[in-house]
Amino acid sequence: MEYVVPLIIVLVIVVVVVVGARLLGRRNQAAQTTEPGIDQAGAPVKAPRGNRQITRETAQEASARLTPETHQRVYALIAQHQVLNAVKEYRKATHMGLGDSAAAVAALAEFPQPTPEPLPEPVLPSNDAPLTVEDIMKAAPPIKAAVPNAYRYRAIVSQGDEVREVASTRLNAEIYAQIRQLALAGNYDGAARLLRDHADIGVAEAQEFVSMIGPED
Repeated sequence: MEYVVPLIIVLVIVVVVVVGARLLGRRNQAAQTTEPGIDQAGAPVKAPRGNRQITRETAQEASARLTPETHQRVYALIAQHQVLNAVKEYRKATHMGLGDSAAAVAALAEFPQPTPEPLPEPVLPSNDAPLTVEDIMKAAPPIKAAVPNAYRYRAIVSQGDEVREVASTRLNAEIYAQIRQLALAGNYDGAARLLRDHADIGVAEAQEFVSMIGPED
């Protein structure tokens, strides 16, 4: 029951607008022989209040506010003589007032308008488009600069037919000279510890290496 009174009001507005438009059209036809803006008695004609005239132009403006989908829904309701629902649909689609929506529906019913063309969809770049050099450079992982091989110092000792070799980037002639001096002085533990500090070698392997250091090495 709460919707009955508003619907009746909308219906009355639509009827009044349609009837008023037809009466206004008849008066305009009768006044075509007179000057614009002056009636047959010579008095100036007042312009109608508001923008609720039922003309082809107002119908075009009312149609332009709709999308193709809402345009079809409004005209479907008009074709089914569901004027109140058509007004509600138009008002929902355009957020206009009740009176303006009723006048717009009346204009659309009086001057039928074609369905507006949908807006063209934006053209997106195709995935098959050829890649540019910049695209390839951006997608490629960064190239690391080649690091030259660091110099590996080779220390070689021999005892009879046995030969031992230690190679390391942390060794050099000066450090090996210190290792050799410690070994020749009989400090094999200190020589092995210094060798392990500058080469990736185990304890037993380091001790065996320094024990083979002789005066000629």
